Amino acid sequence: MAKTRALPVSASSNPAEQHNIIGASTTVEGTLRSSGNVNISGTVEGNVEVEGRTMVMAGGVVDGEVVSTSAEIAGTVRGQVKVKERLVMKSSAVVEGDIRTGKLVVEDGATFNGQCQMGASAGASASSDRKPERGGAAVVGAVGKGADAA
Repeated sequence: MAKTRALPVSASSNPAEQHNIIGASTTVEGTLRSSGNVNISGTVEGNVEVEGRTMVMAGGVVDGEVVSTSAEIAGTVRGQVKVKERLVMKSSAVVEGDIRTGKLVVEDGATFNGQCQMGASAGASASSDRKPERGGAAVVGAVGKGADAA
């Protein structure tokens, strides 16, 4: 006679503790939505919408818009980046698109080609709408690498 037993549940039901991983050899086509954290080492051909932390790892690529509560980019994003709280661009980051964020950290060597809106109002609107907003926050145009960008 076969015995049954309950398997332990290892996945957390708390979205803030969930980590979704797009592996280096993985390509996702379409919109990726998550209420947890997302680490992207592969390619996403579409938008990424995360109510948590988005990490685009070195070698990771997003061809689309990134909307997230917080984000760290070490790979490539070709599209708008909208972050409610804090965006960190690591030294290997390449962003080709406009950025709207509450706070921005750019490491030396990061490449950014687009316009940037920062501040509390930019961060608040980053997650509330999907259309670019004009006025209210400082607009800084920048083309270049890391600390050399103007």
